Amino acid sequence: MGLSIHYQGKIKDYALIEELVQEVTDICKTMDWSYHTFEADETPEPAKPGEPVKYMPEHVKGISFSPEECEPISLTFLPDGTLVCWVKLIHNNHLTNDLMIEWVSTKTQFAGPDAHIAVVKLLHYLSEKYFSFFEMNDEGYYWGQWDESVLLAQFKKYNFILDTVCDALSNMKHIPGEPAKSLADRIEDALKKKFGEEDSSAG
Repeated sequence: MGLSIHYQGKIKDYALIEELVQEVTDICKTMDWSYHTFEADETPEPAKPGEPVKYMPEHVKGISFSPEECEPISLTFLPDGTLVCWVKLIHNNHLTNDLMIEWVSTKTQFAGPDAHIAVVKLLHYLSEKYFSFFEMNDEGYYWGQWDESVLLAQFKKYNFILDTVCDALSNMKHIPGEPAKSLADRIEDALKKKFGEEDSSAG
């Protein structure tokens, strides 16, 4: 849970990855953001003819970076240029793509609105320069609207929800040996009560 961005895309040309990585590396050094680059090994062969290839992190090329308190932003690509979340490759079932590896999700809530703006603006710039296709789902509603007041309102909403949930759960007592179903029911009841109280006070 937490305000996040979700994006997918495909680079115009696999050869452009080197340039993209260098440009993002320079930005990370300037902004003092941590980063990690990926150099692809040889492309693996499918286990059976006609079967999808099982890719792993060592098969992607690109870069992953993180502003302070932000989850990693992945710009890592398969040999066909498809953007993928390299972490998902570890546990993904390549026959069904159960984890939807082509969608990258990054939580920005704890990094704050300024970091969110920086990341979204950077991805917008990179998408126009390097990508043949790029799609963004921004839970902060900043992408496409570019309105900081809308983003700040979303951050306020998500922070309120998170604080309310944390407060509700912090008051729950531990019951040794409690079945998972019972614990889940108690959590649900606590959250309903807490949000009911907040709605009443707001009204």
